[in-house]
Amino acid sequence: MSVAERLVILLPGFEHMPVEAHHRRFMREAQKTAPVYDIQMAETAPLDVSSAGDAVATGQFSLTSSGENWTTRTDFILYGLGDITMFYASRNPLVRLLSGIVALLDFIVTGTFFRFVATSWRYALFFLYPIVLIAIILALSYGIGSAATAIGPDGPIIPLILSFLSVVALFWFAASKMHFLLIMDDWAFAHDMARRRRPEVLARVEKVVADAAARIGNTPPNTEILVAAHSLGAICALQILDAALSQDASRNYGLLTVGSSLLKVALHPAARALRQKVGTVARSNTIWVDVQALTDPMNFYKSDPVRDLGIANGTSPVPVRVRFRSQLCDEAYKAIRHDFFRVHRQFVFGVERRTHYSWHAILCGPEHFADIAMKGGLPCERSAPLPLKLSEPAAS
Repeated sequence: MSVAERLVILLPGFEHMPVEAHHRRFMREAQKTAPVYDIQMAETAPLDVSSAGDAVATGQFSLTSSGENWTTRTDFILYGLGDITMFYASRNPLVRLLSGIVALLDFIVTGTFFRFVATSWRYALFFLYPIVLIAIILALSYGIGSAATAIGPDGPIIPLILSFLSVVALFWFAASKMHFLLIMDDWAFAHDMARRRRPEVLARVEKVVADAAARIGNTPPNTEILVAAHSLGAICALQILDAALSQDASRNYGLLTVGSSLLKVALHPAARALRQKVGTVARSNTIWVDVQALTDPMNFYKSDPVRDLGIANGTSPVPVRVRFRSQLCDEAYKAIRHDFFRVHRQFVFGVERRTHYSWHAILCGPEHFADIAMKGGLPCERSAPLPLKLSEPAAS
């Protein structure tokens, strides 16, 4: 039996992208994925973007998917969390650097970093990445200044100028080629969420939570409700479901977290309110599926949020572990494997081979989310000898 109607609350990760760009990517990658899972798909309601006051932009669109003996309509509510992240990106580069350093130091002093080590040592390496990068830049700049002192004229002026220019050039290179400032913004945001210290950001998050909970509450009883979040979007997802449960705890909800960074914030000792919300969701009848990948250094591989946060009497999410190499042809995988940000985004990108996980096949396909959770993923067998044709998506 397939799902006839579904509402998906869509929460992107920490990316400086507007709603329109997220929608274009979703449609483009859906086009890539649909034939792999024998799905025919059409956008039956185009993207409609709204924004009021200082609230984040919100996009609504609908897709109708069909296959052999089934049709499913999925209504999407896409929240422009990029409006929040752009607050961090719009700041002076020096402020972005310093706020990121403050955040990293706070995670070390509070012992959160050591909780990362105990929970998922690979994520601890990701934490160390910007620290090591800063150390290398400073060491190279010092070396250039020392070399200028040894071979140049007497006096400190020229070595100091060369050292300063080296620092600026190397930080510029790291920002433009190695995602450095994006990472610093990411840590600053996580720090602010843990300590709840930036009212203008918190207010926007709270408006997202309130709006999503209200939409969920107005959904007809026979509609499947699924909150789907990538990376740091999981922080909003847990808050949304906590709010939805406070309105109606008897209804069944689905939670899909992929490449989740929930523990990045929740393991901080100051994040008590977030941990309480995780506990509320874990003790409810919410069905939670958490998708992880070994090759992604930015997710907590082999973690269990309920176990790792010490939540008593909670039900752990169903773990689904995916190998991106198995989903892509060799050429496509080789093209992305050395770009860890692109690997992290693969959770929400299209696939070329059928496996037990696909972002688009889960959100748009016929399977009940409860069945996907019970089976530990999507069915991998083909249901038809030839793929069906996908309708043209929105223009990129």
